[in-house]
Amino acid sequence: MPISRFRPPQQHRSQETLDRILDAAEHVLDSKSFSEATLVEIMEQAGVTVGAFYRRFPDKDALLHLMDERFFAELYQRGDAVLDPDRWTNHTAPDIVRAFSGEAVDMYRQRRGLLRSLLLRARIDPVIQESARGVNAHVTAGLTRVLRPHMAGMQHPEPQRAIELGYRMMVGALRETILFSEVWPAPGAVEAMNLADELSRMYLGYLGAP
Repeated sequence: MPISRFRPPQQHRSQETLDRILDAAEHVLDSKSFSEATLVEIMEQAGVTVGAFYRRFPDKDALLHLMDERFFAELYQRGDAVLDPDRWTNHTAPDIVRAFSGEAVDMYRQRRGLLRSLLLRARIDPVIQESARGVNAHVTAGLTRVLRPHMAGMQHPEPQRAIELGYRMMVGALRETILFSEVWPAPGAVEAMNLADELSRMYLGYLGAP
């Protein structure tokens, strides 16, 4: 997903500076939304001047787009690792779903601030929408590929469609439980549960997996 408005670094030192800016921005997003965060506090965190920022980016939104690009590239790698078919030879559908659920819960908890900002902006930003569509399609295909050998044992009448919808259900639960828990009563009660186990149980129950 190329970002046409961003000037890519030409030197190793410039790449290190860019990485510091991205890391600092993500750190700031741990405690506030992207709209609340200021360039001044992000650059102070990175040890970079605001002037140096504007030599690379035309505006603050371009920074969010590059954060989006870096993060979703990481998601592709994590998805490929956990859904590698060679990893699941001679394993069951519950083995696969539990491992995937654990990875998803860890990722949402570790990157909560960044994910909140990206998903809030995705409603109106076509760049981030495209990234999210791409990674969701990729993960859905990966889940389908590793679960396909187990479809015969699933009780759902349309197991392939159920795999996709079950993934959407899982993502929705992760968003509401981890990213936007403040809109629900007693959010801590759900967080105290073993969320990965509960999501696995939900997904496997919907698939009708043994």
